[in-house]
Amino acid sequence: MTKSSVLGILVACAMVMASHAASAQSVDLAAEADAIRALDVEWVAAVAAQDAAATAAFYAPDGAILPTGSPMAQGTDAVAAVWQGLFELPGFVLTFEPTFIEVSAAGDLAYDIGTYALSFDSDQGPVQDNGKYVVVWKKVDGVWKVAADIFNSNGAM
Repeated sequence: MTKSSVLGILVACAMVMASHAASAQSVDLAAEADAIRALDVEWVAAVAAQDAAATAAFYAPDGAILPTGSPMAQGTDAVAAVWQGLFELPGFVLTFEPTFIEVSAAGDLAYDIGTYALSFDSDQGPVQDNGKYVVVWKKVDGVWKVAADIFNSNGAM
């Protein structure tokens, strides 16, 4: 290999690295976090409407929900079934809100940590629960989707 070919390869590598660095720097992390915050508002609205299909649409096709006291459900149909089961609880009301959102430097992964308030009627009377959650988001075809959704109660239900 000649010196000029080695130099050419090094220049090409440097250009590729600079391109990747420039694209990573061009990600507006605050805007991405705001986009996730806005999706959380839409997600809460879909839950309030008790629309299982619309709620499940926030999840990636391979997204998972890990509800308290139940096995993990993965995939759009399984996630929708979990939500439908929740919506069938008498008097079901759920709200949630992120308290912290972190977006990766590449802008393709993020997580949000937040709190929720849940209420419904059971055979033993009204249930009120408060807890916390972690949602992992990933970009799917340029759109933020839920990769994993896990939550747990602050107290006994």
